[in-house]
Amino acid sequence: MAAGLLLLAFLPGCALPTEESSLTTAVEEPARVANLADLLAEYQTYLIGEFRDDLVGLEDAPRYDIEIRISDDIDDISGLMEVEYTNRQGEALQEVYFRLFPNMSGDYLRVDNVQVNGEAAFSEAPYLNTALRVRLDDALQPGESVIISMSFSQQVPSEMGGNYGLYIYQEDILALDSFFPIIPVRDRYGWHVQDPQPNADMIFTEAAFFKVRVSAPSELVLVASGIEVNQMEEDGRRISEFVGGPQRDFYIAASPRFSSQSMQVGGTILTSYFPEEYRETGEKVLMSAAQAFIIFSESYGSYPYTELDLVSTPMQAGGMEYSGVAALALNQYRPEPPQSDMPGTVFLESATAHEVAHQWFFNQVMNDPLQEPWLDEGLAQYLTYIYYRDYYGAEAGQRYIDSWQARWMRVDYAQIPIGLPAGSYSPVEYSAIIYGRAPLFILELQKEMGEVAINEFLREYVNVYRWQTVNSAQFKTLAEQRCACDLTAQFEEWVDGTDTLR
Repeated sequence: MAAGLLLLAFLPGCALPTEESSLTTAVEEPARVANLADLLAEYQTYLIGEFRDDLVGLEDAPRYDIEIRISDDIDDISGLMEVEYTNRQGEALQEVYFRLFPNMSGDYLRVDNVQVNGEAAFSEAPYLNTALRVRLDDALQPGESVIISMSFSQQVPSEMGGNYGLYIYQEDILALDSFFPIIPVRDRYGWHVQDPQPNADMIFTEAAFFKVRVSAPSELVLVASGIEVNQMEEDGRRISEFVGGPQRDFYIAASPRFSSQSMQVGGTILTSYFPEEYRETGEKVLMSAAQAFIIFSESYGSYPYTELDLVSTPMQAGGMEYSGVAALALNQYRPEPPQSDMPGTVFLESATAHEVAHQWFFNQVMNDPLQEPWLDEGLAQYLTYIYYRDYYGAEAGQRYIDSWQARWMRVDYAQIPIGLPAGSYSPVEYSAIIYGRAPLFILELQKEMGEVAINEFLREYVNVYRWQTVNSAQFKTLAEQRCACDLTAQFEEWVDGTDTLR
């Protein structure tokens, strides 16, 4: 499998930065993307060739224009944002919601100066201050667009908080998880906003386009979703411009400690970022990611972007997926055992493969992680099994299956449906059912359909629903079409085919 991997020279950090704005006034009117040709010019360099045609039909996807300033103290962030939002619903809208995910840990993200088409707008922050409702005085009709702008500021916490401590500044590493207001999915059930849940990932968004300019101390190495298209130095600060899309979110990590190693696989450059003292582990992460990348691309369709970054950050989880980025727990890079008898690097390899798998099932195909977390997590676990089996052999694959059984055993193999909303599980049940029983169900489908059929199905699932959002019913229907079989009994036994199969 190592054939096809081209090792590149060591890269000390990010690549290319633009002009820094003052960040003291409202966002200036950006150059609007007027047509498909302009959209192609903006974003096609981030897409490998076969995906550039995907931009056709996405002209009305949300477009974010963001400027942020990382203070000299690193943890103080200020920013401006303007988003062009087009109503793709079948009815007029009187409001647009934004999620404020940093506030899951406390009231860290403050929003001011909300405007709609340049005029001051009424806004409020319900759902425990984790959402922002912006009222539209003039109803937004289907097909019409609106420009919403705002300023925001935040003091990033140094202590682990909600959502696995993903939003943090610790050990000289800044991790900006969902650091800006972002528009959630709206469908026939309404806007997907609710109080934070104790389990699961929160982000549920439409595919969108992002242009992000970052002013940061020049000693910081920046890691971000998308590609860096411009860079300049000014008064001891580096101003970088990134573009990315179509994608679900935009993530930034930054640290003066980051070193990096890169590798090219096909049309994509993979880069692993890590503190220099963990170089050996960081290079192993790169190799594991590259092998997973090859296996998943061959089986389930190509990765769409020209870059994929792996970055070590403090967190309470083993890893976390973002568009074009996989963040991995810093404590697993250390050679000593973390919280068990096994070295962190043993956990790290499986976390790496799992988070790379999410580039297919989360970023390309998005499901509601609060209502149906089994879909992307079960599939990411299943793909991690495929990684171990195809790279190391059947015995290694079986050991990974055994780890699912061990998780499920934590609840005494209770026949708890995998298709329940995340909030329906206790923390122990969530781990046991979503990461243990759910991939066992995918394995059951493999036995029922046959491996050739399930691989063809999953590849078709990605192709049919790429850049869309899906639910269990769509998953079941497409699987049955591929195998020409009735899977109702299996879904009722494992998933619980009542509420989720809508």
